[in-house]
Amino acid sequence: MPSLTAQVSAGGRIVIPAEIRRKMGIHSGDQVILSYHDGELHISTRKQRLKQAKDIVKACAGNISLAEQLIEERRAEDDD
Repeated sequence: MPSLTAQVSAGGRIVIPAEIRRKMGIHSGDQVILSYHDGELHISTRKQRLKQAKDIVKACAGNISLAEQLIEERRAEDDD
């Protein structure tokens, strides 16, 4: 996707172009998360951030279901 420009209006408002809103699944009234890294402004949705967090946990845990692992640990404690 080519770069798009947006103009900053009074009060620091920026309109996110419709094409980007559609691709990101942003709708009127949605909240977005803004972060600033290395001189760049990043915009993400809560859904995107949740997916990123799940991916991090999955990478750390491997293919093991953490819920199943906890159940197994509890059963092992009951057997003691």
